[in-house]
Amino acid sequence: MKMVVVLCLRTLVLFFICLLGFNKFIRNASADNPPRPVASYKIDVKLKLDAKQHPTDLEGRQQLTWLNNSPDTITDLQFHLYLNAFKNEESTFMKESGGQLRGDRNQSGEWGWIDVNEMKIAGAEDLTSKIEFIHPDDDNADDQTVIRVPLATPIKPGEKITLEIKFSARLPRVFARTGYWGQFALVAQWFPKIGVWESAGERRRSSAGWNCHQFHAMSEFYADFGNYEVSINVPAIYKGKIGATGKMESESVNGQDGTVNYKFRQDNVHDFAWTIDPNYIVVTRPFKADDQIKPAEIDQWARRLGLPQSQIKLEDVSVTLLIQPEHRSQIDRHFFAAFNAIKYFGLWYGRYPYATLTIVDPPYNAEGAGGMEYPTFFTAGTTWWAGRDQNPEEVIVHEYGHQYWQGMVATNEFEESWLDEGFNTYSTAKVLKLAYGANVFPFRFAGIPWFYLPVEIPHPYEDRIFTLQGKFNDPILTPTWKFYDETSAALNSYPRTGLVMNTLERYLGEDLMARVMREYHQKWRYRHPASQDFFDTVNAVTRQDFAWFFDQFVRGTNTLDYEIAEVKSERAETAEGIFDKDGQKTEIKADRRLDSGQSYESEVVIRRVGEAYFPYELLLRFQDGNKIFAKPVALREGIIEYQFEDTRTGRKWNDSWAIKERWKKFEFTTPSELKVAQLDPEEKILLDSNLTNNSKTTSGSGLAAATRWASGAMFWLQTILQIVGGFG
Repeated sequence: MKMVVVLCLRTLVLFFICLLGFNKFIRNASADNPPRPVASYKIDVKLKLDAKQHPTDLEGRQQLTWLNNSPDTITDLQFHLYLNAFKNEESTFMKESGGQLRGDRNQSGEWGWIDVNEMKIAGAEDLTSKIEFIHPDDDNADDQTVIRVPLATPIKPGEKITLEIKFSARLPRVFARTGYWGQFALVAQWFPKIGVWESAGERRRSSAGWNCHQFHAMSEFYADFGNYEVSINVPAIYKGKIGATGKMESESVNGQDGTVNYKFRQDNVHDFAWTIDPNYIVVTRPFKADDQIKPAEIDQWARRLGLPQSQIKLEDVSVTLLIQPEHRSQIDRHFFAAFNAIKYFGLWYGRYPYATLTIVDPPYNAEGAGGMEYPTFFTAGTTWWAGRDQNPEEVIVHEYGHQYWQGMVATNEFEESWLDEGFNTYSTAKVLKLAYGANVFPFRFAGIPWFYLPVEIPHPYEDRIFTLQGKFNDPILTPTWKFYDETSAALNSYPRTGLVMNTLERYLGEDLMARVMREYHQKWRYRHPASQDFFDTVNAVTRQDFAWFFDQFVRGTNTLDYEIAEVKSERAETAEGIFDKDGQKTEIKADRRLDSGQSYESEVVIRRVGEAYFPYELLLRFQDGNKIFAKPVALREGIIEYQFEDTRTGRKWNDSWAIKERWKKFEFTTPSELKVAQLDPEEKILLDSNLTNNSKTTSGSGLAAATRWASGAMFWLQTILQIVGGFG
């Protein structure tokens, strides 16, 4: 099927070349054929220490070459100045966050900022005096995280412009993904970065324009792909203690002042970050694909995905770990986690295309720099006492996953965070389960599994707990700065999306879901998909219309909850009275009604408690061991169609349920008494907000009472955990 899709895509590419011109050809690059670079940077930066020997100040020059790969004529440019989010308490970021993020607080008096000192078109116009601050998302005139620069000469389709920019910056005390502490620094979002120009129709936007949002408390980033050449000058204490995006091409010491020059390069990425710390222990080990992956695993995934083995095989990667001395004993654990991530993400979604990967372990008191992703480079985080709690493993696998769901498939994290964080939540849990075994909270009450627990950050129990509350203030598909609050943003971006993806997988089956995810990643690698592009991929691969699913659970907020409302099973008794038979009247009396050979009449009433609907499976268990299984076989025109099968006799029959109806009664006549009715017997529908009402016995004893007690206890337990818990 994959080859058919590829052939169809090639045909479509040729069609669009003819219809829209070369610009769409640039956009539609394949996974093994990266696009022409849109935004490429050559940067020279010098790091300076302050009076306390803290690495705080940057002086930089950058040459930006930007390609207008759209059909539009562009009359201005827009840039992100992310570090100005830390300039004062009036920035949009500070107002929205209250000066705290992920449990970390900013330090008063230790602000950060960035100034553009000069901006010129190479060999032409000086744009410096035209720079103006804009605030496209709110009316905060004090926010300085976005600038606009009008152009005297518009940039025509297919043209390039080269800008020469000088800038200076101050790093804040480490907070919200960037900054310094002691002699450590994580230098991220540190240079003037051009926004993304989107044509009409791209990512479903109605009109062409810049996508260049302000830096918000809960938002991350969005940028175009390009090539980076970055030269970094640092004080002598950092010799050999540096890590960055891409490959280090050179290291040299300046004879006059002892400072060290480093040059890094990486093509086909959309960001660049780096770190220094004189305390780093630097360890490099190769991920050798032939040693890490067995031929049987290559064959397994080739067959599962319907691809030749050549497309499944991975490449070697040089992995560098920069770890704190007190965490030396965890070096092997860091590499084991990283190697498993490289292996499984590669087998499932496609090979990691870069030669290097750098993992950073921030020091104590610099936790604000931990758990963050950049191309070929990410920060993890651990503790000196880390035991068997998958710390640091879960952070390493999760942050590596962003190389796929943000680094290569570069969604707009401002507007559609679920496509990044949520997809990564789903993928991370699968890697951890294979590499380390299922991390499932083992507690059961009255025979009921309380939680489905895909491993997540930071609390592996939140996926089910938060869903159980059954109330959502926002749809998953909400721009990050428009969520009701931080809790809503984190809930929807991480665990709720994880449950949506796991529910979809269980509904489709693992093999079909694997093909969906592979196709989506390969098609949109090095590009900027929108949510509808994922929906379209699901529909295309499954050959079904899943609008009903995504409209409810990604675009909607309705609660999903079905219950077994009533269960009855009574002996089928012959009716009493006078009956005509063979031309004569015959009386049937009460004492003649019972007959050991007669059957049982059973009925099951299912009620839709929540507003959302779903085609649940139904399993009926009888006293004699027989079963009747009802499977939904179609959902169309507001009707769920079911096929029932008696597992003993093989007899099949059909029934249906109109979606608009709140309840449905199913009736059966069987040789044995009905014992238990159970909705979703395989627990596929993880979005169900209350699993405790999914089954019911005919006896009404013991189990039913315990179930009600467990449901109440569940409410209080989730409340306590939500009070003491947090997000990451």
